[in-house]
Amino acid sequence: MYQAQNTEYEKLIAGDYPIVREAVAIAGSAELKAGTVLASHGVVASATKAKKSVTFTGTPVASKTVKVSVDGHEVTYTTSSTTLATEVAGIKAAINADNTVKNIVTADSSEGKLTIESKTAGKTGNAMEIVVTVGDGAGVEAGDVAVEVVGEDVGDERFEIVDSGSGTAALQEPAAILLEDALPGETKLVAFSGEFNQAELIFKDGQSINNFKVKLRKIGIFAKACI
Repeated sequence: MYQAQNTEYEKLIAGDYPIVREAVAIAGSAELKAGTVLASHGVVASATKAKKSVTFTGTPVASKTVKVSVDGHEVTYTTSSTTLATEVAGIKAAINADNTVKNIVTADSSEGKLTIESKTAGKTGNAMEIVVTVGDGAGVEAGDVAVEVVGEDVGDERFEIVDSGSGTAALQEPAAILLEDALPGETKLVAFSGEFNQAELIFKDGQSINNFKVKLRKIGIFAKACI
C-alpha cells in the first residue's frame, strides 16, 4: 500500500470533515508543493513518452568536450565551431548515432535546447536519468534537466495545478489538494475531500482561493480562514 513520505500535510488540515486520500500521478512540468490545488486531465487514452530537456547557453569554444549520460550510458561530443545551435545539433547527432543510447532515447535540438525522448512509452521513461558534463574551457553552460512531457500509461488519471485561465476546460475545475511535494511523473498523495487552511493552499500566480472557493465546496473540499 502506498504510504505518504511525511506528514507535513497535517498543517493543511483545518477541521474534522472526513478526508478521502488517494495516490495519483502528477503531471505538468514543474515541482508542486504540498497544498497545491489540483485539477484532473482525465484518463489517458494512449500512452505517452517521457521527454526531458537541457538548455545550453554561452559561446562554444572549438575542440572541447561535452558529455551526456543517459541512464549511465555516456556519449562524448567534441565541439567544432563557435555557434551554439550548431554544437547542440552536434550533441543531438552524437546521441542518435551511439549504438547503445540510440536504442533507449531519441534526441532533438532547437537553437540551444537539447531534448531527449524515451523510446519506451509510459511511466517507465519518467525515471530516465540525464547528466550533462561540460569540459573545462568549453565556453558553454548546461542548465538543469527539465521535464517536457511526463510519460503516462493508458488508463492513468493525470493531475496538475488548477488554472482558471486554462484553454483546457478540465484544468479550470479543482479536483483535489496535493498533500506532498511532488515532481512531474511522481505518484503522490492527494485529498479529494476535507477541511483545509486556505492560507496554506497554493494556486497559479495571479489566482487565489477567490477563483475556486465555491467550486471546491461543491466537491467536498472546504477552505477555511484559520486564525
